[in-house]
Amino acid sequence: MKLPRFATSVVFSLVVLLLPTAELLADPILKPKKYHGPIPKRSLALALGFIAGPDNEEMYGFLDRQIAQPLLSQLRTDDFESSLAIDAIYTHKLHPNFAFRGKTGVAFLRSTSKGNVVASEPDTSGLAPLLEFKRDFDVYLFSLEASGLYYFQDASVSEFQTYFGGGFSFFFPLAQWQESTVNTETGQPFSNVDESEFSAEPGVHGVLGALYHVRNTTALFLEGRYQIGQSKFALDLPTQTAGIQRINFDVEYTGFLLTVGYARFF
Repeated sequence: MKLPRFATSVVFSLVVLLLPTAELLADPILKPKKYHGPIPKRSLALALGFIAGPDNEEMYGFLDRQIAQPLLSQLRTDDFESSLAIDAIYTHKLHPNFAFRGKTGVAFLRSTSKGNVVASEPDTSGLAPLLEFKRDFDVYLFSLEASGLYYFQDASVSEFQTYFGGGFSFFFPLAQWQESTVNTETGQPFSNVDESEFSAEPGVHGVLGALYHVRNTTALFLEGRYQIGQSKFALDLPTQTAGIQRINFDVEYTGFLLTVGYARFF
């Protein structure tokens, strides 16, 4: 027996209305994964390590070219040494495998140059004396970083985690140049220069690390970080041909940091 057209329309309308309700009551295909477990979402950490790679090659390359042979063979220049770095870190887990991290830190970059040079100007005798010089170029490299991290293991179920990430950096280098020269014949000081500059520079970085939870609220970690950044440093330098010139040098802060740290979760 065929249903009347009106009844057919009513049945069809009820089916259409009930379909969305049935879909809502059914389990979703992908269940949302929430953060749970004994390990808290937030942590504060302190890390110590070393940075290698930053250089002031442009500066020393220019200075070397200002010294004529055979004095150049007596020159010794040292680039930035591997330097101490200290970091304070705040991490917040947005998801079992994803986190946002903010970091502030400081690295201490040191370099020294020694050698002999003929003065560009004569002394009181009217002769340009041979000078022994010592140059120190030091940088206190302050930094702020914002990073996104991905953890390969769920922090709520695993005590050992490996992770990687990256983000943006802001460097605040406080650079200081000190140069002293002494007359090699008389042993008397000839000149002394002391200049410093402070600037703000953008950069980027990437991180790769491993973390081990000693307890639910404490952990130790090892991390490698590669950073890219640079700044400029200006000096008034006497040149052999053009007298005193104001010259800008690029100072590179690109390098690799290896740090170990302690984290407290709360």
